[in-house]
Amino acid sequence: MDKEVWRKALVIALPLMLAEGADSILWIIDTYFISRLGDDALAAAGVGGYLGWLTFSIGALYYTGALVLVSQAVGASKKTTAEQSVGEILTANFILAIPVITLLWKTAPYLVDIIAGEKVGLTAKSLAIDYYRARLYGMPFAYIGLVFGAVYRGVGRTRPVLYSTIIFTIANGVLDPILIFGLYGFPRLGISGAGYASSIANMVYAIGLYLYLPSHAGMKPVPRPPRHLAWKATKIGFPTLIERLVFVGGNLAYIGAVARCGEDALAAHTIGVRIESLAFLPLFSIAESGAALVGQAIGAGNPDKAKHIGVEVAKLNLVAGAISMIVILLLSNRLPYVFTGSANVARLAMYYLIIAGVTEPPLGVVMSIAMSIRGAGNTTIPTIINLSALYLLRIIPAGVLPRFMPEGLCAVGAWLAMGIDVTGRSLILLWVYKRYFGKLARKLV
Repeated sequence: MDKEVWRKALVIALPLMLAEGADSILWIIDTYFISRLGDDALAAAGVGGYLGWLTFSIGALYYTGALVLVSQAVGASKKTTAEQSVGEILTANFILAIPVITLLWKTAPYLVDIIAGEKVGLTAKSLAIDYYRARLYGMPFAYIGLVFGAVYRGVGRTRPVLYSTIIFTIANGVLDPILIFGLYGFPRLGISGAGYASSIANMVYAIGLYLYLPSHAGMKPVPRPPRHLAWKATKIGFPTLIERLVFVGGNLAYIGAVARCGEDALAAHTIGVRIESLAFLPLFSIAESGAALVGQAIGAGNPDKAKHIGVEVAKLNLVAGAISMIVILLLSNRLPYVFTGSANVARLAMYYLIIAGVTEPPLGVVMSIAMSIRGAGNTTIPTIINLSALYLLRIIPAGVLPRFMPEGLCAVGAWLAMGIDVTGRSLILLWVYKRYFGKLARKLV
């Protein structure tokens, strides 16, 4: 245990953890209000939420590029390069966002139908389309927020992310019941109201991050014509984008395997995922701190130090994952009943949480090692490993294991496949990192 590395990682990660915690609480609140509309709406939120994740993941193209370029530029004492990179990335990001989001809005009915399958009713599918389309309006602002968030992580000053996330959470939490149920003279929009609340909150979030840039990141980037730095960011982020898209595509296939077990299983999965996010997102925050610190060490020309930092941050995330596991297991029996009056849905959600809880420690390792390799300038290897494990260790077993489960426990087979995937991936990434880190690291600025 290197106390200095843990301290530096926590200085970066703690504001992010609090921010992600606030974000997780928002998802819990969002799920609670949606659950008042019935289990059909919960199932719809599950499908629409995964599609929202798909759309949000496209922003990984420039998030990763910004994080790597800014962190390495800071390590090399090239603040001007960092600022120019962000300016070019903002313009390129906007050029990407508009046609992509327009296409997804038009194809939403087909996407929902593919994911939900035959065992999810027409009502739930229609609600999923409405929810997803309402969320799409805020995605351009979500992409801008991703780039600004990468800047703060790259320079190692993450408190503005916390402040902006708190504002985002309050805005979304207040707007949720107003727009869902039509309070204070607003129209009753049902599940679409939850999507519109998210879109408005994303706009507020992006504006908040921008306003903090001069005082906390030492820069005030303005959009610039995309040139060599935007192209470099594209090349850095492209493997991560492909990973996210194929990863989300795999997870859509995975949620499809759950959906084939019926609407109760899909509603339980939605509840379980949103409760688990209380633990999942803080682990990602620690992993991001590792990427920033590794990137700074590579930028300063010290690969041995960078490798050591990655190992120490993985240890820290292993401990955080163990704490998360205990919390999830303690909550698994009672918390699902907050979101559903169905004993069967609550029982299935409990099974999901037990399986997810046990996999939190290896999940922390997966996130940390993959992000540390990316921070070192190599985004291809984590992509290959993550995608191979997803399809070989999760998607294929998720298609097979449910067939062997007792009646009423079909979805448990799919959730067991999740545990196999996370555990296997952690072992593979650790082996690759310890053996090949020196060959994977690349100084890019």
